[in-house]
Amino acid sequence: MSEQPPPLPPADEELWSLVEAFVEGSATAAQRDRLETRLRAEPPARLFYVAFLDLHAQLQWRTRGEATPTRSAERRTRNPARTPRWRWAALVASVAAAVGLLGAYLFWRHGGDEGEPPYLPDVPAGSVAVLIDNSNTVWEKDTTLPTGTGSALPPGRLKLRAGVVEIAFHDGGEVLLEGPADFEVSAADGAFLHRGKLTARVPEGAPAFRVGMPGVVVTDSGGECGLLRDETGRTEVHVFAGEVGASATDGAGEPLPGTRLAEKAGARVDATRGTLTPVPLNEQVFANLRPEVRVVDASVRGGQFAGRNFGTLPQLTVKNSIADYCWDTYLRFDLSGVKGTVRAASVRLVPVKVGQPFDNAAALVPDNRWSETSVTWDNKPPSEPALARWTVREGEPVEFDVTPLVRAALAGDRRLSLRIFAPEYRRGSAFVQYGSRRGDAEARPQLLLTIEP
Repeated sequence: MSEQPPPLPPADEELWSLVEAFVEGSATAAQRDRLETRLRAEPPARLFYVAFLDLHAQLQWRTRGEATPTRSAERRTRNPARTPRWRWAALVASVAAAVGLLGAYLFWRHGGDEGEPPYLPDVPAGSVAVLIDNSNTVWEKDTTLPTGTGSALPPGRLKLRAGVVEIAFHDGGEVLLEGPADFEVSAADGAFLHRGKLTARVPEGAPAFRVGMPGVVVTDSGGECGLLRDETGRTEVHVFAGEVGASATDGAGEPLPGTRLAEKAGARVDATRGTLTPVPLNEQVFANLRPEVRVVDASVRGGQFAGRNFGTLPQLTVKNSIADYCWDTYLRFDLSGVKGTVRAASVRLVPVKVGQPFDNAAALVPDNRWSETSVTWDNKPPSEPALARWTVREGEPVEFDVTPLVRAALAGDRRLSLRIFAPEYRRGSAFVQYGSRRGDAEARPQLLLTIEP
């Protein structure tokens, strides 16, 4: 007659499932966290865990490599005859050691405690926009706002003598400004062009953005337009795409009724009469302000931060750990300006800070409707299986091929969204911060294209 396996102390269904999954190596990150929490808080759970490990080891020893008894075989030991006291005394004495071994295993498998999170600078109080790029620019001396790349902008004036800059407003509006220009940052959802030339664009899903000029106010609710006011006072509005309205204003700057501008149309503004006179759409005059590819990016964070948006930060964070320390990053490339045949396409990311080397991956996001300034962990769009995987190391740029995805996007809505994530659960300092479009110019996400006319 074969010896029966020793009995186990009582355990609820959840504890059974958590311990079994952990011992089998199939536990999810959430299951491991839950098991660790219960073992730290519940002495009976620790007793069951130690007894389960002891039983599991005995069964493994008895089978010596043969098929291990199934869960049902182990569970038949739930209510056997009472275990001898000497055996339970030994188990009780080993609880502390076993819990210590569990902690050591978790530390080895997943890293240590999280400690301090990745550095995340706060958005300065009072700022309403970010100066994204100022390459090859010359500024007037009486500019009242900071002009360094990545500068947070409160309300004030930007006076650009020459060059092109990009300004991202916190509510989602994006402006490309060409000098000479006198541009007033008014609010997170508005600005005023005193002189110069710009294009304004609002991604789908972002709040409406208003740009004023003498005699007119332009409201962009998900499109792209160009605004011009030159040294002679000539004032024009050109709507390239989407939901953009232009209305003449009265002496107080309030819109007048019945003066709207349709898509693919242009108008000259008479500020004195409060009228808009149609003119041919002129895309050529704004050629320097309509790039081939535009990028938007944002990170999302889980746990207690799952409803918060982080789209204004100058870093893109990736981490897969306990809920409060989970980060994914989303990228979207707008290919509206791409012309010709794409022979090759790749995405380039630059890690600016890496806690320790670990694996990252990229996956296609079929839904392009997410907004940089509203996407959160709770509402993030789902992604497909990973299309690329790499090991992150600080200072080593990453490139992965997306040629088929770019071609498919060009045949569709001309937008490509990607999710950047960590495929494996890792505790401790396994995190990366990539450069964002709001950060240093050399570290921004790029879509590298090889195009034939």
